[in-house]
Amino acid sequence: MNVGKKFEKNFTACVPEYVGVIRIPDPAQSFANATNLRFTRKNPYDFLLWNPKTFTLYALELKTVKGKSISFERSKGETGDIHFYQIEGLEKLNSVGNCVCGFIIEFREIEKTIFLNIKDFMKLSDMIEKKSFTISDLDSNNIPYVVIEQRLIKTNSKYNVEDFLKVTAVNYYRR
Repeated sequence: MNVGKKFEKNFTACVPEYVGVIRIPDPAQSFANATNLRFTRKNPYDFLLWNPKTFTLYALELKTVKGKSISFERSKGETGDIHFYQIEGLEKLNSVGNCVCGFIIEFREIEKTIFLNIKDFMKLSDMIEKKSFTISDLDSNNIPYVVIEQRLIKTNSKYNVEDFLKVTAVNYYRR
């Protein structure tokens, strides 16, 4: 199992039972042997979560990176960890009421996982000229993010998704 799939599996295993989880299926081009496909869809996010306690829909793109930074695409045709179509898709859904849209990013080297709301990501991308960012970039530009508590148990991480849901429902969906 690749590192990204393991991260997704560990994260969703920590979602409380009362929360609805929909995993958007990966498009065929994401599989190793499917390089010559011409017409395939591109999913703007990995998961939709429905929290019935707060009537909040979450559209989340999960990313895990080995180092301290994560790259992103500023336009179509570029290459980065965060794709341009994902940014567009999260921005579009974020305009709907009671939605929290953004990235869950695991920085494995520093053992820190954060949630970055799409609006705050857009502010950051307007403030910096480079095509990648670190947590230090977020801090130095006063870009808010939510640290998701995590702990390593043998080879798998456990994430405090319950607290993440509480914090984001209060702080993000009405923005």
